[in-house]
Amino acid sequence: LLYQHESGPRVRATLAVFFTVGALLSLVTLAVAGQLPGVQVVAGLSLTPFVLAGFLVAGPVRRYLDAGRMRIAILIVVGTSAVTLIVRSLI
Repeated sequence: LLYQHESGPRVRATLAVFFTVGALLSLVTLAVAGQLPGVQVVAGLSLTPFVLAGFLVAGPVRRYLDAGRMRIAILIVVGTSAVTLIVRSLI
């Protein structure tokens, strides 16, 4: 909700930094604790084609969202997340 009135580039940049730093900290912490087996690393690397596909799709989606639809997209994601958390807490 914090970013609902921000521009698309600002939202994307902030999320990119957040997820990159978070993922690196998690990986380093798991490796130091000895909880990062090679099987999990290989499984993670096997997802690389999907990351590349995401980069290919990002251009057209970015143009669509930056045409005034970013706030709507953010509110849909936030609303869906909230409903999911509420339902999961009730089950």
